[in-house]
Amino acid sequence: MSPAVSFLIFLFSTSSIFSSVANAARKPVLDSDGNALRSGVQYYIVSTIWGAGGASLEPRSFEKPCPKLVVLNGFQTGVPVVFYPEDTNDTTVYESSDVNIQFVPGTDPYCQTSTTWKVSDYDPSSGKWWLTIGGEVGNPGSQTLNSWFRIRKGGDGYVFSFCPAVCDSCISLCNEINRISHDTKVRLGLAKGDGGSFLFMKASEAIKQVEEKTSE
Repeated sequence: MSPAVSFLIFLFSTSSIFSSVANAARKPVLDSDGNALRSGVQYYIVSTIWGAGGASLEPRSFEKPCPKLVVLNGFQTGVPVVFYPEDTNDTTVYESSDVNIQFVPGTDPYCQTSTTWKVSDYDPSSGKWWLTIGGEVGNPGSQTLNSWFRIRKGGDGYVFSFCPAVCDSCISLCNEINRISHDTKVRLGLAKGDGGSFLFMKASEAIKQVEEKTSE
């Protein structure tokens, strides 16, 4: 065997080992059944605080026919979401990796706006950066910076953060996300310190549980 061929085999072998180690080090985010969170599958994002409810879009009203705020709707599971990893080849959502989060359906049929989560511009009246819809799925870079979120294990479940790494040259905030009471609503927004803890309930399982309880 020639030295050149031997060297190529060595490179292939070592790169495979490094790839295996890297994949093993990546921890999948788990749903409430202990299964890995899958991209494109519908889940409810539910607070681990009893009665706080799940993530939802603020209610539509005459004054706000096209609501934008992401809120918690106490004692309800909320609106299902789907997750889209930065790496489109990934079918699993991993901890501390950038993902897009999108309410279902992906477009508000009434307002024709995207339901993808994003961090809004600074709100001087409240001193907060709120989570709203109107973001973009995919196209990682400076133009979509405010649409990328991360998930880590924390509290009794998982914690969201906004600390995108999709643009190396961009300056960005790096904060965790928590439930914040403001203007008669419990909103989701960037907060100082630890973020709120959430569970991910597969939508089909949640519907099944509700049907079972209703039939009792």
